[in-house]
This record gives sequence, structure tokens and C-alpha cells, in this order.
Amino acid sequence: MRRVLIYRNELLPASETFILAQAHTLQRYAPAFAGLKRVDSSLNLQMHTRPAVSDSRLRRRIFLCSGMDPCLERRIAALQPELIHAHFAIDASAILPVARRMRLPLIATLHGYDVACEDEAFRRWPATRVYLRRRKDLWRYASLFLCVAEHVRTQAILRGFPPEKLFVHHIGVRLGAPPLAPAESRERTTILFAGRLVEKKGCIHLLRAMPRILQRVPEAKLIILGDGPRREALEREARHFCRSVTFLGQQSHPQVKMWMRRARVLAAPSVRASNGDQEGLPTVLCEAQAAGLPVITFATNAVTEALPAELRGRMPDERDKEGLADAIVRLLQEDEEWKHASALGRKHAEEHFDITRQTRLLEEKYDECLRAWHRHSGGMVFTAAWPFRAARARAQAQ
Repeated sequence: MRRVLIYRNELLPASETFILAQAHTLQRYAPAFAGLKRVDSSLNLQMHTRPAVSDSRLRRRIFLCSGMDPCLERRIAALQPELIHAHFAIDASAILPVARRMRLPLIATLHGYDVACEDEAFRRWPATRVYLRRRKDLWRYASLFLCVAEHVRTQAILRGFPPEKLFVHHIGVRLGAPPLAPAESRERTTILFAGRLVEKKGCIHLLRAMPRILQRVPEAKLIILGDGPRREALEREARHFCRSVTFLGQQSHPQVKMWMRRARVLAAPSVRASNGDQEGLPTVLCEAQAAGLPVITFATNAVTEALPAELRGRMPDERDKEGLADAIVRLLQEDEEWKHASALGRKHAEEHFDITRQTRLLEEKYDECLRAWHRHSGGMVFTAAWPFRAARARAQAQ
């Protein structure tokens, strides 16, 4: 079985279950993970080969600046990958020198942040400064850029990515059995928010919509799942604007799914952040619809692609808190409206976001990239970690 190296600078934030789910669904490729470091509250990678990570903060800094970390490179070589799949263009630019030295094809998934943020925002952090420096090299070297939504592809073209290397590919979610629970069996006044507490997720707009919701549905309650740098400010906002808001913090994926089976509506009021950052295609929308949970979002290109066409026109305009409140109240109060949205959402998830089908398509793309790579390179792939080992391998090949 061929092996694909899945690369992420930070392995693997708890909010990125979609990366792990995709790896678990691979059938013809064995996944292995590599990154610069394991992060706190990281996802469990034990069922895979031990991840290759850097040993120290100093080594990580050197690697970002120079592309060199002999220990990390040896560990990656020991995994014997045939191609590298990096998530986010920033991470792809970090692993680019290794892919080049080892002569491995490189694929990158673009999730939205990497093509939406302004360059000025990218200049603030070491990893993103490296991305700006290597961006054109990445465009030339990478075999393929997978865009999680058509909107992401459009943004990538505007940023200068080569259009011929861009392919729209939804990661998908596990559908499970069709939901059997009727609207009446759910907690009909429970509104759910699930996501990182950062500006682009728009939780502040949901909090400011709650007073209007409570005027019409006094029993309504908002459950907020997730954590992030804005949590403290959002908790202050909740105390000021409304009651009936509960912050539960970071939850495991099974706990999130449990809440999706209990809640009446998922509110995901994502917006374009002040630094330009915006959603690609939020996996939480796909998971909610697969669970039969209707979704209310702002009507932005970044998220409506996740919704059935029939429902997109019913979404409020971006930052319209009154419209957001009205749309949520309709689903809280009107059972027929709820059932219609639930059925349409589940059908849309089945047709467009089945992770088994989407991962099969991903493996076909892996195959295509490897065939093209071997035609171009004459089948020569080097897994040596140090430059002098690569030179020795070239000499032996001659």
C-alpha cells in the first residue's frame, strides 16, 4: 500500500477533526503524519504511525527559516512516503524544501484562511512570513491545490495561484444512518453554536441577536461549544446582552455530535474578519445537516455553498442580527419549516459531502499526481534526508 505523508505545522488542533476523518477514510493509501510540533489538546493520532515532529523550539525556528531540520527529515524519510499532502498553503510552504530535496510530489489543501487573509496580516507571524517568501516557489512546485469550495478556488485565482493546478474538492463528513428523530423529540428551544471563538466565526452577532430571539421565544437558550482567543470578551458580551447563554468550552467530536442530535437549530453566523480572513467551507455545517439539524448562516459566498440551493436565499445578509434572529425564530416555532429544512439539508449532505465518496476521489487525485510525477521525473524518487545523502543517491542512480 502506498503511503501519503499528511503534513500540518501543528499536529493536530482539536478543531481540525476533518483532517483526521479524511485520513481515517483512506482505503488505498496508508496515512502518516508529520509536523513541527504536537499541540495541547491535540487529536489522537495513535492509530497511525508515530508522527514525525521536530525536537525543540530552536529546531522549529531554524526549520521555518532555512527549510532544514536533519532529524525531522530523517524521521519523515523513515516513513517512506510517496507523496506529501499538506493542509493549508502556509504549511505546504514550510514542508516545500523537504519535498523538493526528497523529490516527492506535493499536494496542498486550501481551506480559505490561506487565500483570504491580506498579506499585511501574514507578515505578523514567522510561519506566514515564510509563506509569503516561498509562495511563488510553492505555486511552481506543487502538483495540485485542492480547494474546499468553489469560493476558495476563486479567491486563490485572485491571489495568483495557477488556475490549472486548482481543483475543488469537498472533504466531506461521515453521514451515518439517516436521522430518525422528529422535530418534536428535540429540545425545541435550544440553539447551538459550534466553532472556534475567533472573529470570523461571528459568535458576537449571534449574542447580539439573542435579545430579539428571547422577545419572541422566552424559553430559548444558546449553547456555545468551542474555545478561542475571543471567549472572555464573548462571555462579557453575553452577560451584557442576554441571558440563557451557556459556554461549554472545547468539546470532543462525539459530544458535538450529541448536541447536534439534541438542538433545534445550528447558528453559524460567519463573517469576513478585519484581516480579510473568512471561511472556506465549514465542516460543522455539513455535519449538522447530515444529522438532520437545520442551519442558519449569513448569506456569504464563503458558507452558502454548504447549503442546499433552495435554502440559500432564506439566509440573512452578513452582519444582519435582526435577520439572523428572525430566521432562527422561524425554525424554533414552525415545525413544517423545520422538517423541510432538515430533509433538504440531509439530502444535500448525502449528495455532496459523503466522506467515503469524496476520499475515493481524493485517492484518484493522488494517483494522477503520482503518474504525472513519475513521467516527469523518470521514476526517480529520493527519500534521503540530508543533502549529501541526496547527492550520493543521484550519483548511484547515474
